[in-house]
Amino acid sequence: MNHTSVWQQETMPAFRSLQGEARTDAVIVGAGLCGLLCAYLLRRKGMRDIVILDAGEVGGGVTAGTTAKITSQHGLIYAKLLKGAGVERAKQYLSANEAAIRNFKEIIEREGIDCAFTPCNAWIYATDHTQAIEDEVRAAQRLGMAAVFAHPAELPIPTAGAIQFPGQAHFHPLRFARRICEILAADGCKIYTRTRATGIEDGAVVTDGGKIWAKHIISASHYPFIDKFSLLFTKIFQERSYALALRNAGTLKDVYLDCKHGGYSFRPYGDLVLLGAYDHKTGHEDDIRHFDGLRRAAQTLYPAAETAFMWSAQDCMTHDGIPYIGRLKDKIYIASGFNKWGMTSGMAAADILSDWITQGRSEFSEVFSLNNRDIGLQAGSFCREAADIAGNLLTGLTHAVEPVCTHMGCGVKWNPDEETWDCTCHGSRFDPEGRVLCGPALKPLKRAEVMRA
Repeated sequence: MNHTSVWQQETMPAFRSLQGEARTDAVIVGAGLCGLLCAYLLRRKGMRDIVILDAGEVGGGVTAGTTAKITSQHGLIYAKLLKGAGVERAKQYLSANEAAIRNFKEIIEREGIDCAFTPCNAWIYATDHTQAIEDEVRAAQRLGMAAVFAHPAELPIPTAGAIQFPGQAHFHPLRFARRICEILAADGCKIYTRTRATGIEDGAVVTDGGKIWAKHIISASHYPFIDKFSLLFTKIFQERSYALALRNAGTLKDVYLDCKHGGYSFRPYGDLVLLGAYDHKTGHEDDIRHFDGLRRAAQTLYPAAETAFMWSAQDCMTHDGIPYIGRLKDKIYIASGFNKWGMTSGMAAADILSDWITQGRSEFSEVFSLNNRDIGLQAGSFCREAADIAGNLLTGLTHAVEPVCTHMGCGVKWNPDEETWDCTCHGSRFDPEGRVLCGPALKPLKRAEVMRA
């Protein structure tokens, strides 16, 4: 079975690649949901001359691999934020994501987008101890969210309790992205695909097909294409996760996630149930067949079900669980590190960055700022990642390619599940021949024959 998501049955608009040079008011690197929404909201706020670039196709990256939950419930985040960031920043985080949910609803209604947008409750459940869940309920309630402790009745596994957020949603991300893309193109926005941004020079985005000078530059790509310039490689790491779309698994109304890392995720889509699990750092597969494990789990949870689609996703993670959204320097802006909540965070980022560019400020900017992050929130994750990177420099298995990532010299490991070379440090991925599938690497792996010559 091919590893394509249930969303990728949708045909997306096609565009040509950039050849030559151009000038514009704003250039957005990344034609996923976040980049498209940045352009859409910038145009709504008065900016007309906009260019969007993507190394692949529109919506072909993380947006195609999401489970497409639209929610402000991002794991057990609010108790952590209250302790590490304080009440005001925690309120900003919640408010920005609740505003994102409203923005989705308003845009879908305004533009008449048929994307299976469905209001629902969102749940984070525990299978054993519930203390962390109870702490999260109190934290969310303190911040003004109508959260409750309850026992979900839909799941095929027993739970000890869960936190329920009302007023959340799920949708079809590529149907939504396709319509936004069509609206932008019809309104004069220039979109170039198969155009890889490689850096910034003298106010211009440099690509493999030319340059674009812009008054404002937004990095909304999967992994920041300016990570060395911004040192974001020290602040962001990448994780993979796996999903199945199951037929004959019954029906669900709401969306669910285990409070434990790597636990099961559930959501409905039509007559399908989407089952996800097995989150792990990219390049750390250890020869485990995650799809086989997920299919075995599906047989136990839903004995009558059959797998209709299976796919994996890769997400950028931050050490404190808060995305990096804001101005990097001068006219350069960034949105990254959505921690597996890219649908809502992408909308929030688009709102924040479009406000920054058109108004010079955003009411939500402080909590997402690239600076002034709480050290306590980051410390544990940062130390683990630093030790891991140190242990994985120049390690890997000999093969037809040199197992050294072209980003920063870390080792790459063979991923037998998807037949790719995955970087053990920053998450770059390469096909069997060494060609780049996913950044931050920009150059292919070197051939082993060349290295021995």
